Amino acid sequence: MMRAIQHYLPNPRHVETNRIFVKAKPAEAWQAARHFDAAAIPWVRTLFNIRTLPDRLKGRQPKEEKISVGVDQVTADGKGFRLLQEIPGREVVVGSVGQFWHLNIPFANVEPDDFRDFQTPGWGKLAWAISVEPYRDGSTISLELRTTATDQHSWEKLNNYYRVIGIGSKLIREAAMSHLEAELGKMKLPDDDTRILPGDDLLPDARYIQTYAVNIEAPVSLVWRYLMQLGCDRAGWYSIDLLDHGGQPSIDYLVPGWEMRQLGEHLDATPARDSFFTVQEIEYERFMVIGGQTERAGGPFNMSWAFVVEPIGTDACRLISRARMKASPQWAEWLMGKVVYPPVHGLMSGVQLKTIRRLSERDAVCRVEHELTMA
Repeated sequence: MMRAIQHYLPNPRHVETNRIFVKAKPAEAWQAARHFDAAAIPWVRTLFNIRTLPDRLKGRQPKEEKISVGVDQVTADGKGFRLLQEIPGREVVVGSVGQFWHLNIPFANVEPDDFRDFQTPGWGKLAWAISVEPYRDGSTISLELRTTATDQHSWEKLNNYYRVIGIGSKLIREAAMSHLEAELGKMKLPDDDTRILPGDDLLPDARYIQTYAVNIEAPVSLVWRYLMQLGCDRAGWYSIDLLDHGGQPSIDYLVPGWEMRQLGEHLDATPARDSFFTVQEIEYERFMVIGGQTERAGGPFNMSWAFVVEPIGTDACRLISRARMKASPQWAEWLMGKVVYPPVHGLMSGVQLKTIRRLSERDAVCRVEHELTMA
């Protein structure tokens, strides 16, 4: 199931998502997030008060007004920002069509039912959504912003405008999420470095362990497909291709037929196919553990490499990578575990996870309409 915002603004040119994890149950988290007033943030309220500065300098006492910046307030007149859809307790979507790059923004009068297909040249389009879902013993709250334009020239204007205004927009969204996190209680998440993961029992006495993780705003099913393409016999390693794929770019799209690996299957480690990893454990859309034994520095070298994907919502997940190493003689294990592998594997894994995130999130916003279940 995709987010409702996908229906109203599919294939955006720009996406930003903020996500937090709170102790509050979904019902409480929804009430706080849905009715959050950005004017509760002191420095945001100050920005609005600056408007009265010219009158104050002239000795005029401006009319007192209550400043309120929430979903209901910004959509109240139905002219600039429109309430596109609300799924009570789960998601609310707000959208606008305007020439945002003008000082006094002209807005197009577009009804929610027409928002998605509105393509008259000369306009920018944006949509943002607040969504709440259960997670562990509490909730996860996400705030997603999408932007695009109805033609290339308008996109260039909107993009240039957002390079400036986007700084403040991002700060406000981050401040709002921090405020909600403090109000609802920040959830203590599992420590990825110390938690037990699949594959740990293959080398239980390994002394050298490296764990990396990244949150991805895409469903498990998409991320899993890219994991299944790992290996020089398939798409590559999605890391530094010059070092681990013979300089050939890893395939940046999903290939039909590469949806699964089998227990005992080989993943070629190099383009020459002179070494490989073996699939040692695998569970569909949950984890894959690869590894094996070879000879290095005059002794056996054992390694396990786990990839674990966990949902953090119906349309987002966390990807965890853990490598465990054991070797002999002891000096070789120390050299590889303390000196050689940490910077090399750390750099390669970091690039790998970011690449899989980028490709998965790109594909997530390009999914087709029939996949969306509207409430």
